[in-house]
Amino acid sequence: MSAEKTPDIDVLAHPMLWRGKDLLSNTGLNPSQHAVLTSGYAELDHHLLGGGWPQQGLVDLLLPQAGIGELRLILPVLQQLTQNAYVVWINPPFIPYETALGACGVNTHNILVVRTQSHEDTLWSTERCCLSSGCAGVLAWPEERKLNIKETRRIQLAARSGRTLALFFRPISAIARSSLAELRLALRPTHSVDRLSLDIIKRKGGWPVHDIELCLAEASQTPYDVMQSLHQQLALWQKQGAHAAQREKTTVQKGAQESTVYADFAYDMTTSEPDMAANNSLH
Repeated sequence: MSAEKTPDIDVLAHPMLWRGKDLLSNTGLNPSQHAVLTSGYAELDHHLLGGGWPQQGLVDLLLPQAGIGELRLILPVLQQLTQNAYVVWINPPFIPYETALGACGVNTHNILVVRTQSHEDTLWSTERCCLSSGCAGVLAWPEERKLNIKETRRIQLAARSGRTLALFFRPISAIARSSLAELRLALRPTHSVDRLSLDIIKRKGGWPVHDIELCLAEASQTPYDVMQSLHQQLALWQKQGAHAAQREKTTVQKGAQESTVYADFAYDMTTSEPDMAANNSLH
């Protein structure tokens, strides 16, 4: 007796299959709680609930080191948030480069930088900024060894109450630690400075997703060669400033007469103006 062939059935498409993400659309929550900000990257938006970053709540960005492209990743968000409200940076590892941010469309007049002296002050500043009606976003670099899950809950509630997007920049080792952030992304550099690889460790409405590679120039529209040009302009400005400092005048007292000495020429301050003009014409 031959066994009957089992018909091909798409189990995932079966109407009796319940999906956890279906619960989100049937909870009757306020639609504003699902408001999103487009990330600027179609591939990333495809995997995020509502098609973008949560407009309110806590997001963890986990990095092996600073400067791998994490700020270029959130540039489209910064462009949106700084148009009509403040975005506060709390204890950033570097001074925000105003020229580059402005060239990328960020309103730098609405960026505030806060320096704190302790972990407790960092959490307090983050919480107060999240609750402030004048802030649309908070970027914070907390002290990882002191950060615990209760404190992530504290910031999460403050961000939701104040309808603020809070971003925690944390080391990649925090991937094994619990967090009540709505979204957690683990970032990795690639062979190209214009590309960034990431894993979605935690998200609403879906399972983790690994090995998403983004082209950072897709959203920032500022490829690496343009950024390099900005750095070259800064270096030239610094060089010109150093040369100007070398040409500064030094005052030398010679008896009753005072002379001003320059790198290029010298003249006696008691000389009349016509004589000075004549002396300058000789040089």
